[in-house]
Amino acid sequence: MKRQNKWSTKAEFARGAFYVLLLVVIPFALAQQHVIEPTGVPDAHLVSIRPPVSQQQAIYDRYNNLETKIPLSPGPTATATATASATATHTPTPCGQYWTTSGTLPIVPGTTDTGNHCDNCDTTVTLPFPFRLYGVTYTSVMVSSNGRLDFLCNNEPAGGFGVCLPAGSRNCPFDYTIFPLWTELDTDIDLIGCSAWANGCGIFTSISGTAPNRIFNIEWHALLNFTSNTPQDVEVRLYENDPNQRFDVIYGLVGNAFGLNYLWVGGVQGPPGFFTEDFCQTGVSPLRTNMSRTYTFVPCGSPTPTATPTATATATFTPTATPTATATASPRERPTPRARPTPQPHPTP
Repeated sequence: MKRQNKWSTKAEFARGAFYVLLLVVIPFALAQQHVIEPTGVPDAHLVSIRPPVSQQQAIYDRYNNLETKIPLSPGPTATATATASATATHTPTPCGQYWTTSGTLPIVPGTTDTGNHCDNCDTTVTLPFPFRLYGVTYTSVMVSSNGRLDFLCNNEPAGGFGVCLPAGSRNCPFDYTIFPLWTELDTDIDLIGCSAWANGCGIFTSISGTAPNRIFNIEWHALLNFTSNTPQDVEVRLYENDPNQRFDVIYGLVGNAFGLNYLWVGGVQGPPGFFTEDFCQTGVSPLRTNMSRTYTFVPCGSPTPTATPTATATATFTPTATPTATATASPRERPTPRARPTPQPHPTP
């Protein structure tokens, strides 16, 4: 039994020595192979020397290499960039439309009764001269008791209630219509408010100026429906031979004193897609009172032909030969020979 314990102790010692050799001695010996001992320099230490880098590489490393020891510096400072602000600019009226401007033209009283004394009715009136609207020439117009000039067709009694432009068809399309004050009006002659005018309620006309520059005035003496003692005085003036197809709308006393809201519409409408709405407003009074509005047409001109250059014959200067003086040899005068002395005979000695 004692012999067995002796061998067990030796076996355990040998096993422990093997593990020390495997885990400590061998790794230490291997590590010593990679150490380079400095020579000739006391207390020298190995220092890792980083190869020099370019300035561009250093900048790149600063922001992209996490292992660098270069201290981080603040990034580029944000600079405020000026932002362009939209500035409102005047946009010209598209061609084929009417342009409106404000004024203070007075109403020219109408004196000729058109016979329009009704509620929701149109009356045909012959114009004293041809008038163009949206480039189309008319010689007559239908005046509506509800504050319209219908050039195309009769839209009453369906046109009693206004809508914002462009207006859809009722009896027929509202194409080629002027709306000086489209709302629920009445031109009957037996209403209380008609006493506001000496010639009572109705639609009356007059002519200003002389041919070929006359103005045809069409004036409404109308009352608001449901408030028959509230006069509405408005006029349209059509211009003869005006190059801009001009017409004016003049607003006198309009609105009501009873606080009732009406829909008031002003403007002009031409062929489909072409209209100019001056106002469309619900309220006690329309947007325009005691003022005038002038409408002028902006036509769509035809393209201007471009001149094509034509080759033109150009006279070319041809040089003319100029005679050149030629030197002519002149005969030289020959010297006249001199007479030679005749030799004299010498006596012979």
